[in-house]
Amino acid sequence: MAGFLLPITLFSKTYSYSFAETTMMIAFPIFVLIILLQLYRFPNRIRKIIPSLQSVLLAGFFLVMQLVTMLISYSQSGDSTQTTGILRSVVFLVGWVITVYMSWAIISITITNNEEEKLFIKSGLIALMVYIVIVLLPQLLVSFNNFSIRPYVNFLADLFERHWKGRDFYWAGSYSVTNYRLNGFEPEAAFLANLLGVVYLPIILGMAITEQKNFIFKNNKFSSRYMLWLFAAVLLGFLVLARTTTGIITFVIAVLLWFLWSKKADKLILLVLGLLGVSLAIIGYVFVNPIHDIFYNFLFNKQGTSNRLGGTIALILTFLSHPIFGVGYGFTGYFIMDYVPKSTTHNVEFQEVYRHIGYPILSDSVGWFASYGLIIMLPALWLLARLIIRSLVVQKELRRTQPFDWQWHLGIQISFIVMIILAAVSSLFVIQIFLWPYLLMFFFYRQSLINQEEVLSL
Repeated sequence: MAGFLLPITLFSKTYSYSFAETTMMIAFPIFVLIILLQLYRFPNRIRKIIPSLQSVLLAGFFLVMQLVTMLISYSQSGDSTQTTGILRSVVFLVGWVITVYMSWAIISITITNNEEEKLFIKSGLIALMVYIVIVLLPQLLVSFNNFSIRPYVNFLADLFERHWKGRDFYWAGSYSVTNYRLNGFEPEAAFLANLLGVVYLPIILGMAITEQKNFIFKNNKFSSRYMLWLFAAVLLGFLVLARTTTGIITFVIAVLLWFLWSKKADKLILLVLGLLGVSLAIIGYVFVNPIHDIFYNFLFNKQGTSNRLGGTIALILTFLSHPIFGVGYGFTGYFIMDYVPKSTTHNVEFQEVYRHIGYPILSDSVGWFASYGLIIMLPALWLLARLIIRSLVVQKELRRTQPFDWQWHLGIQISFIVMIILAAVSSLFVIQIFLWPYLLMFFFYRQSLINQEEVLSL
C-alpha cells in the first residue's frame, strides 16, 4: 500500500469549494479506503492510529482556542466578504484537522519498516518521472509557443487541474495555455515550484548526497548515483522554467544546501557544474529571449508585488495587534483590509478581485502567526524543534552502533532538514503546507525516525 500514497497526491483537483480542499480531492476517499484495507489486513495495527492522550488534548486545545478567537473576530467583522464566515471557518478548520489526522494515520499503519520506507519513496519518484513526461514536458512546449500540443494540455487540465475560484487564470482552457507558464495540476506556477522543491527535491538530494548505491538500479552504483544527480538537475531546471520567483529562490537555496552537505569530491563537481550553469544562464539571459524573460520578469524586475508587500505588512500589523491568540482561521482578510497601506492598493488585482472576494494570505509564515497567535505557534515550533533534535541524536547513535547500515537513515535525515529549510523559505510566500503531499512527507520523516528509534531499542 505504501506505493500508492504519493502518486495519488499528484491529482490535486478540488471538486467542491464548500469544505477544506483536501477533503474534496480524489486522495481523500482513496486514503480512507487504504486505511480500512490496512486495518483489515493487519488488525493489530489499529493501536498505531489511536492518538495519545497528549495529542488529543493538544488538538482539543487548538480547536477551542481557535473557536473562541473566531467568535471574537466575528463579533467585529460580522458577515463580511473578507472572511470565510464563522460556520464555514469552523467546518474548514475541522476538515484540516481531519486531514492532519488521516495523513498521520495512513503513514503510521503503512510505513512500518525499512522496506516500506523505500517503496514509499521509490513509487513517489517513479510517479514524478511519469508526471514530468506526461504533464510538465507538454506544458513546457506550450510555454515556448507550441500550438499543436495545446489541445492535449487543455484536455489534461480539464480532468485534473486545480483552480482558484473567481480567477481568470484558466480562460483559454488551462493555466499553461493562458499564461505560458508551467503549473502541472496545481492552480499556479508557484505551487508547482513548491511541490517539486519542498516535497520531491529534498529526498533526491538526500539520496544523492549519501550516495545510495542501489536506490534506482540494483547492483549498479554508477547508474544509481548519477541518475539521482540527473533527476535533481531536471527538477532544478523545472523550478526555473516554471517562471516564478518562488521557483528561482528555491533553486538557489537547494543548490547551496546540496553543495554544503556534499563530500569534498562532489563539491568540486558541483562547483564546476555551477560555474558552467551560471555561464550558460548569463549567455541565455543576453542572447535567448525566453531565458531573458524568465530572469528579468521573475527576479530582476518582478512586477505586481504591491499586493504581496501590502498584504504582508497588514498581516504583521494584525499579528502585533493580536499577538497571543491571533484573529482566527478565515478572518485575516477583514483585518488586512484595515491595515493594508493604501499606496499598495492601486492595482487591478486589488480593485477587481481582493476587495470583492477577500484578501488572501500572501505570506503564509506571517499568516500563521496572525491567524493562530503565539499561544499555538510557539508550541508548534517547539514540537518541530524537538523532532529535529531527536533526528540528530538518533543519527549520531546509529552511526556509532550500525556503521555499515546507516547511510539510508542519514539520507532520510538530510532530506528532512532540507525539506524544513525549503518549506520555511517558501512560507515567506504561499505554500499551503496542509495539503496531502506536504503532510505525507512530514509524517513519513517522523515515522522513519520512530522506526530508527525502535531499531536502536532492540
